[in-house]
Amino acid sequence: MKYVSSIALAAILLVSCQQEKTEEEPSKIAFTGITESIKPGDNFFDHVNKSWYDTVQIADDQVGVGSYSFLNIPQRQLLQDILEEVSSAEHEKGTVEQKVGDFFASGMDTATINQRGYAPVKPILEEIEALSNTDEVIDFVTTQIAKGNNSIMGLRVAPDNKNSQINILHASQSGLGLPDRDYYFKTDESTTGIQDAYKTYVSTLFDLSDIADGAAKAETVYEIEKQLAESHKTRIERRDIQANYNKLAVSDITASNPNIDWATLLDALALEADSINVRQPEYYNTLDELLGTVSVEDWKTYLKAHTLQHYARFLSVAFEDALFEYNKVLLGQSKQQPRPQIMAQQVDRNLGFALGQLYVKRYFDEAAKQRVLDLVNNLQKAFENRMSQLDWMSDSTKAKAKEKLYAITKKIAYPDVWREYDVDIERDQYFENVIALQANNYEYNVQYLNKPPNKDAWGTTPSTVTAYYNPSLNEIVFPAGILQFPYFDMAADDAVNYGGIGMVIGHELTHAFDDNGSQYDGEGNLKNWWTESDLEKFKEKTQQLIDRYSSFTVLDTVHLKGAMTIGENTADNGGIAIAYDAFKMTEQGQDTVKIGGYTPDQRFFLSIARIWRVKVRDEFMRNYVNTNSHSPAIWRVNGPLMNLTPFYDAFDVQPGEENYKPEEERIKIW
Repeated sequence: MKYVSSIALAAILLVSCQQEKTEEEPSKIAFTGITESIKPGDNFFDHVNKSWYDTVQIADDQVGVGSYSFLNIPQRQLLQDILEEVSSAEHEKGTVEQKVGDFFASGMDTATINQRGYAPVKPILEEIEALSNTDEVIDFVTTQIAKGNNSIMGLRVAPDNKNSQINILHASQSGLGLPDRDYYFKTDESTTGIQDAYKTYVSTLFDLSDIADGAAKAETVYEIEKQLAESHKTRIERRDIQANYNKLAVSDITASNPNIDWATLLDALALEADSINVRQPEYYNTLDELLGTVSVEDWKTYLKAHTLQHYARFLSVAFEDALFEYNKVLLGQSKQQPRPQIMAQQVDRNLGFALGQLYVKRYFDEAAKQRVLDLVNNLQKAFENRMSQLDWMSDSTKAKAKEKLYAITKKIAYPDVWREYDVDIERDQYFENVIALQANNYEYNVQYLNKPPNKDAWGTTPSTVTAYYNPSLNEIVFPAGILQFPYFDMAADDAVNYGGIGMVIGHELTHAFDDNGSQYDGEGNLKNWWTESDLEKFKEKTQQLIDRYSSFTVLDTVHLKGAMTIGENTADNGGIAIAYDAFKMTEQGQDTVKIGGYTPDQRFFLSIARIWRVKVRDEFMRNYVNTNSHSPAIWRVNGPLMNLTPFYDAFDVQPGEENYKPEEERIKIW
């Protein structure tokens, strides 16, 4: 999962109630718009959200609306407010305000950007045109890696999966323009439409750059990508961590990939490595083969296309419009986003921790940090209790699971140590600013090669509405962005907060024990800590979830991919159960006093349904189901709740109702 309060989007009604303290306790937060004609046991997501869903409109320049990642839409307005303010004043060179403000201003200077056309990228295209052999092709790819453009090489520095105390180099499959390898092989009408739109996009990029025969060259690019796609592992296959750990000696992979010549490539990048984790060796074997069989002229065409795709967002409006036309088909977005919103995203992506400092100062309530930490600690206790009561796990495995649980590092709101950006930002050079920032990001990451991981680093910016678990560092992270409605509010009762941010906390804690996280020990090493019998029982239970979720559909006939979403589904099911148990440990959780007509338990579950209140375009949903490891919002609510007996009790769910499951069919892992 990745996460100011959008009251309109979340349909929250703040009320002031001065009633006498009878059986209904007054509350600042009320649940409204409940569709009583839909029984909770038939479809709880619709019971809570249907009236909102039927009336809310998706803005023409967006692909969805609501909570979860779509809370980042109003979030960007807050960032925009900061950026417009700091960019309108002069600041001392090198300060956070100067870098953030001038980068935003450079991107808002569309007159200069449009006047330059494709001139900023022209020297790179000329460099490609001058290539004359395979060695020079790899030399060019190498120089681009150091500038943040990976093209055919997916290199990154990260902890060794089996020795988390040291960072090593990892190489992953890459090289595609479409969202996933499957898009190159499906023949249904929707997919072929996306294929055609992609080819048109590439052709348009060539035309805009004065490269002749754009349509024919786009076909060349597509055919090379399709050959690379054949070697790509599927998203389901990539969930097999052991199969994607292949730590190989550089001398060995140089011998097997002579056209890539890994030793020379690493030397050119000044990277010292005697081994690399080649996550998908078949991809690099295929790439090496194609470097020998595809002509240099065709590789030059491919590299021009991917260079233009990488830099298109930073060129004239015509390039952005070309990308938008492609996204209209892929995601259903019907109108280009306003320039200030685009630039708010770009500043967050490129200078996110500088911008994050300004965001936290302006919008974050420091009291929330301690309150959320208290929730995390309570959920850890609840999780420990659930582990103790598991009837399928041995005591020895339980002990190791609890040890890992309490070893988890908790990062809340913003980093203790802010990342600095050692780069000069000029107010009138947008493209050059991007180049400098991408090169700085590369240097920031590779500086930790062969060193212990930087445990102060964050994988997301503080303003983002998201959360995540990192198995290699055994850490959970909750940025300031998600510590707001509908997930969290200092004024909310415990039922609302435990059903909101509590569920998210439980979700991330459970990731430490999903099909992937469970393979890492408490120190972040890929190491089996299970007994053979317990591991077999765990796999049987996860298979039950895979089968259950594979039966769920969206858009009438599109089935979820249970094997691809198993990690997130495990986390959703565990997260809700753990959050509920933690809530029952509170004073309100042990009471029955109603608020707004609902019991504490009912309010807990209503909050869960509300935090996934999302509406998206059909095109976006089709791509989401194919490429996202999370289930669609409706099944993040209905899926776990059909497995949780307290939900049945809270809303008197009875046999015959659509999502009713007999107790023996209610899947429980954690």
